[in-house]
Amino acid sequence: MAPANHIVLIADDDRLVRESLGDAFDGFGWDVRTAACGGDAIRVLEGQRLDLLMSDIDMPDMTGFQLLSWVRGHASQPPVVLMSARADEALGRTALAEGAITLLAKPVEVARLNNVINSLFH
Repeated sequence: MAPANHIVLIADDDRLVRESLGDAFDGFGWDVRTAACGGDAIRVLEGQRLDLLMSDIDMPDMTGFQLLSWVRGHASQPPVVLMSARADEALGRTALAEGAITLLAKPVEVARLNNVINSLFH
């Protein structure tokens, strides 16, 4: 029996970001779920087990920090990687303090993403 693929949820209001990250994860052999906003992400999180959540910080209905807070309040939820076009050291420290695995600058570099995944799952 083949091992189950990892499943990632990509929450970002930018369709092109969702698609490009989805392509990268597909290339890593992951199953991809997407959400265009925080509310959609919560519905996906409530409906199935996920291995990783990639969330933009700036979404129209809630911030990535609010979504991270929701995730931390629910048992057996996945690790969270936050992303932002305005990533800097201060925002990165805040992300880590709030419980994110890391903060990635957008556009996310595939090599950096691969390093984060390898550190978490290998």
